[in-house]
Amino acid sequence: MAPKLAITEPHLIPTDIKDSSSSSSTSSNEFPDERPPQQLSAHPSLRMSHTIKEVELHAGAPVAFDGNIRKALRWLHSVKVYFTVNATVYSTDEKKVVTALAHMTEGTAASWSDIFYQVCEGRTAKYGTWANFEKEFWEMFIPADASIVALNKIQKLKQLQKSLMSYIAKFHSLVAVANIKESHVLIHMFNLGLNDDLLSAIHLMGEIPTDFDKYITTVTEIDSNINRGKTTITLTHTNRYCHYHPQPKKKDDDVMDIDCLDEGEHANCMAKGLCFMCKK
Repeated sequence: MAPKLAITEPHLIPTDIKDSSSSSSTSSNEFPDERPPQQLSAHPSLRMSHTIKEVELHAGAPVAFDGNIRKALRWLHSVKVYFTVNATVYSTDEKKVVTALAHMTEGTAASWSDIFYQVCEGRTAKYGTWANFEKEFWEMFIPADASIVALNKIQKLKQLQKSLMSYIAKFHSLVAVANIKESHVLIHMFNLGLNDDLLSAIHLMGEIPTDFDKYITTVTEIDSNINRGKTTITLTHTNRYCHYHPQPKKKDDDVMDIDCLDEGEHANCMAKGLCFMCKK
């Protein structure tokens, strides 16, 4: 009996299967690592800021102020210099005023700052401007006649034997108290105390700056040239004479010392053939 052949039914291809070209998109969703690289943009809140944070320089930070009138102006200057060095940090009037008040923690300065805080509570602008704070501080802690005293000291200030830099530093300190800001007045008062040789060299200039800061720079350069010229002259004279050192003549023991004989003794010894020393 012939064996029966197993009839296999044909496999029907399901119609819901997509071709390879269309399946690529499906597979790409299942395997995101196979997708081509794309530029991803982070959420604005997650983006890294490229702004560099400003660092505050604490060198020369102002000390606590106790209300001492003699130290008031110096303390105010130290605060202003500190704000200038850290200009990017203390960029608003409010930061400057609050920082200054934070250093007024002793003596009468602490009491004054407490009152200032209370007054500021009722203001719309809160702490106000730095110019207003400085004005009120000046009226409270700096004597009214301080500017007059400083003005008198400026008129009596002389360079004399002091270096130009020392003279400039003293002049600046007095000008700050006298509150003089006009350049032509500052230049006139600055020239009153200069030495004559430096002042003469300034007058020989072709064009004198009218701005006080530029004028100080020019005067400093002239003074340096004068000092350099004096040094050159001194070295020239030193080199000219330092090589000549006259030495005392050495006495020759073999030569007779006849300087002690008078003319008569000298002639007698010569006539008789005697020794000038022993007379024999």
